[in-house]
Amino acid sequence: MKRLLLLLILTVFITGITFSYDFGLLMDQRFEADNESFVYYPIFVPWFSWNGDNGMSIYLSGILSLKHKSSYGGAGENDGWGYPVLLPEISRFCFMYRPNQNLFVEAGRIIYSDCMGMTAYGLFDGVRAETGLPVGSLSAGLFFTGLLYKETAQIMMTEADAANFVERDNYFASNRFFANVRYDMPLYNMPLSEYYMLSLEALFQFDLNGEKEVLHSQYGKAMIEFYPQDKASVAVGALFEVMESNDGVSAAFGALARFRMALPTSFDSGLRVTGKFSSGPSSDSSYGFTPVSSPAQGIVFPETISGLAMISADYTARITQTLLADAALLYFIRTYNDSLTEGNIYGCEIQASLAWQPLDDLRMTLGSGAFLPAMGNVYTNTQALWKIKASLILSF
Repeated sequence: MKRLLLLLILTVFITGITFSYDFGLLMDQRFEADNESFVYYPIFVPWFSWNGDNGMSIYLSGILSLKHKSSYGGAGENDGWGYPVLLPEISRFCFMYRPNQNLFVEAGRIIYSDCMGMTAYGLFDGVRAETGLPVGSLSAGLFFTGLLYKETAQIMMTEADAANFVERDNYFASNRFFANVRYDMPLYNMPLSEYYMLSLEALFQFDLNGEKEVLHSQYGKAMIEFYPQDKASVAVGALFEVMESNDGVSAAFGALARFRMALPTSFDSGLRVTGKFSSGPSSDSSYGFTPVSSPAQGIVFPETISGLAMISADYTARITQTLLADAALLYFIRTYNDSLTEGNIYGCEIQASLAWQPLDDLRMTLGSGAFLPAMGNVYTNTQALWKIKASLILSF
């Protein structure tokens, strides 16, 4: 009955077109515990894909989650189980068209990441096109954020955005529009490596919220990655940001360096060392580096990349064909002075995780993190924070 109904729907829209389709359901049972709460939320992700002729395809997916939270952090009457929260969300939902090898177009709720991964990353509503050139490729996109679920989008560019994020009755993210243009160019026979990839990108963000506090921003980015050895790569990048607000014009900058290499072990394993830097505000009326999307930089550590320097080392090992282990150490440093606190070193975070996938449609994960403010000088009187996460994923 399920397949018959889908066939009837598809026939209405694409009569006469040769196609293939697939659909399924992903069930994710998640558990989280930290210093103050325990959370259980089942997540259901139905999805559908269709591949037609002439290079056309469609992918549709949604998310339905039911969040149960119990607090035990000493909040008095707020301790105990709260009312479960039902959250529907549209996930990746896009139309794709590839008429030839040199042109690709997609539209809908699509995945976007800037070349450095520091300005915007995730699902955004919009359209993106990419074309091959005699040397390299050129891509461009137009995106809107105002129809995204706020906790997924993580858009907090201004104080008004942050207030909207914590407001319980608000579902949607901040209303912002951004456009990007990116050029990727290979370089050959250069020093240290026979092959380089140079990426140049410009991004323009416009505030459409209609609030008193307005923030528009423009970003210029350059990233280059090369391979000094067969099993190692080095990437370095820099960005410059200009912002226009009610207080005038501000400027900020950021940088990224990353080294990756495969290790000579009897199983597949690798080491990645990453350094990130972004400038902070120079005065109370100026802005530090302000990305479009602002996820926390640690599992436990809550701060975003704005005004932060981070050094991390990550080790990954595929112990068996079905078992993957990961461990990381991260150190966080504030890049500006804050009159409310002393010191600039936040501390370090230790992370570890295991992922076991004995079957194609079964995956179990267990992860943990601990943030140690005693390893810094900003929150010297704060106890260690921890979090444990577990997940059981079934695919149908």
